[in-house]
Amino acid sequence: MKLFLSLVSLVCYPVCYSVQAQCELSSLEPLIGQWQAQTKKSVVSESWHKVSDQSFEGLGNTHDLAGALKDSEELRLVQMQGKVFYLAKVKHNPLPVAFALISCQNNRFRFENKNHDFPKQLDYQLLSVDSLQVDVSDGAGEGFRLNFNRQKG
Repeated sequence: MKLFLSLVSLVCYPVCYSVQAQCELSSLEPLIGQWQAQTKKSVVSESWHKVSDQSFEGLGNTHDLAGALKDSEELRLVQMQGKVFYLAKVKHNPLPVAFALISCQNNRFRFENKNHDFPKQLDYQLLSVDSLQVDVSDGAGEGFRLNFNRQKG
């Protein structure tokens, strides 16, 4: 765990300066569960579970419409030193990419890393208990939207 927190500190350092919100990890608890979105070419799933009061773990998968796995990423939400970070570990990056939670209000959570190539911004908005909208963007209007539905079970 100490090694993980050291790694998180190293990865988060470039984005820590931009954290403005005093948001708590507990405000993200409505994300816990299984979510699924379908696009014209794929099915995207995201799942979150609470590990501790300071950490949630997640997994994101993208399958083609025939069911074959196209992409996968390990996700983590971590609260440390009064700040919350979204960490995404994808296979083509040697280290996780950290996004700082910069705002959280009205069931909308904005994560940002201005130093990352793409995306620079992740906007999670709970539209209802069972509906989640995620905008993945460069922060300047280019990107895509996923409309997730909570999966029962």
